[in-house]
Amino acid sequence: MAGMRVFADHGFMTASIQQVADEIGVSQPYVFRLFGSKHAFFLACLDEMERQMLDLIRQAAAASPDDPLSAMRAGFREMLGDGVITGLWLQACAAARRDETVAARCRAVISAILEELTQLTDVGTDGLARHLADGVLVVMLQAVGVDLTGGSLAAIDSLRAEKTTS
Repeated sequence: MAGMRVFADHGFMTASIQQVADEIGVSQPYVFRLFGSKHAFFLACLDEMERQMLDLIRQAAAASPDDPLSAMRAGFREMLGDGVITGLWLQACAAARRDETVAARCRAVISAILEELTQLTDVGTDGLARHLADGVLVVMLQAVGVDLTGGSLAAIDSLRAEKTTS
């Protein structure tokens, strides 16, 4: 969804529907006709992000039933590669600080992901917390431009080595 990139790059407050309309090649009134408001469009972008993440979780579990979490982590890192999901999520969390509707939507996304993980894996609460923490770490590292091709542990080692050499 084109709006995801616009909101990821510019933030909810700064992004304009005109930017979205320009990116997808339609008129601004058409976007408003579809969604009603910038706020509703932002929430629709969060819905699309959730759909993509749940699809990834389901596909990874189906492709690797013996080790679904490893497949999910690899798929998640790949999904974050272009920065859209990371940027959108960080912008949503920032907006959630002052917008209870966005905060509730963010909580619903997390809840849906945890529910899907519960259904598709045998991970308990501690494992879910670790998986969620790993995801947050990957988002943070990706947001600041850390190379994640070797995984988050390799990225942490790289950062530690960078600190000792600078």
